[in-house]
Amino acid sequence: MYGGDPLSPDLMELCKEEERHFEEYVTYICSRNYTVILFGSRAMGDHGVYSDYDLLVIGNKLPKLPPTDAIELHFVKRDKLDQRIREFNTIVIDAFYEGKLLCDGLNVYEERKGKVLERVRGLKRVMDGRVRE
Repeated sequence: MYGGDPLSPDLMELCKEEERHFEEYVTYICSRNYTVILFGSRAMGDHGVYSDYDLLVIGNKLPKLPPTDAIELHFVKRDKLDQRIREFNTIVIDAFYEGKLLCDGLNVYEERKGKVLERVRGLKRVMDGRVRE
């Protein structure tokens, strides 16, 4: 059962394979000095069968690409991270605000999370982004 609906054996196997690819990919990039945050529906626990894995990956260079389209890679260079927060890049903001930290090889998470919380203070999340409360 997945979300209350029975899955066919083929679909169940595909889900397991995608999850295995995700775990192997995260293990690989976390072993190579990146900060990785899972965000979106997978992080919030309201994903469906066809939901992808949204990853914010922060590093000094682009890591190898994911092995499957089920992993959506959003890469930010370390030296551009503060700029992306100032610009209110919604991927970066959402990842730090609602995401789950998977590894912090660059030791940037706690400080940047504080910056994001400061940046969204007084804003309320709506369907298309954030608005002043």
